[in-house]
Amino acid sequence: MQSVFGDLNRDKESENIISLESLVRANYEEINENYLKIKEFRHSYDFGSLISNAKSRLQSFLGCDSLDTSVKWKPVYFLFLSADGKDMDDALVIDFNLIYKMTEEQRINFLAHEFFHVYRGHFENHEFNYANDINFAIDMIANEGIADQIDKYMGYREYYSSIIGSKELAEEFVSLYSKAEQDITTLQTILLQYADKQIDKNTCIDKLLEIYKYNGHALGFYMSNQIILAGLKQEMLKSFHNPYEFYRLYLLATNKNNDKLLSRKFLNYLKKTTEQYYQ
Repeated sequence: MQSVFGDLNRDKESENIISLESLVRANYEEINENYLKIKEFRHSYDFGSLISNAKSRLQSFLGCDSLDTSVKWKPVYFLFLSADGKDMDDALVIDFNLIYKMTEEQRINFLAHEFFHVYRGHFENHEFNYANDINFAIDMIANEGIADQIDKYMGYREYYSSIIGSKELAEEFVSLYSKAEQDITTLQTILLQYADKQIDKNTCIDKLLEIYKYNGHALGFYMSNQIILAGLKQEMLKSFHNPYEFYRLYLLATNKNNDKLLSRKFLNYLKKTTEQYYQ
């Protein structure tokens, strides 16, 4: 399940993250107010077309002639949860109320984002991703950073306030995004301390949890935006499954913008960490 950081369940992950309980409660209050309309929508809506159109949107986003036919697509289940979607081990689970409230274009983009995770999962190296929580975080930042370009390209404030309908989440994600540049350099410092054996694995993970929020969405989205601004979008999409290439392109992008936010030493560490898994 891609909503957690590896298998960790740390109470201190964030004091500021909006509680799931409050999001579920707000969602159910909306469902109760619109129950009859939602029920009618369920009976009349063409879910098959949504799934087909979302795959077409993913294909267009990746810029490929066709999607790989060997990919095993997960079934999609629509349930009442909070206003979100989850990539579970055996299925995609989407909040039905969220789908009901969205425009058709927003629905397609939202599901295409989730399909990206499924599609990328076919090509990514699971031995690397699940070797430890550090690798998981490195990869997930790239994974979510690219996926957010499908449905959150307009920015977090508009997405979470206008589409998701949560001013609290909008403020939370805007805040995380505003300090993403600083957090990325902190990420580099932590991982190089670990590589140089200045800190052990558990300390490294504890430090990462201070900046790794919501599966690294804001960090990855900031990085992918800089990559695109530097004219490297096609290169990013060609290597969408390789986390090292994502960080390498971010280094190239920031160098083009006359910034040096990541060092060659850090990039060499990532290359050494990933090269046995990605050729």
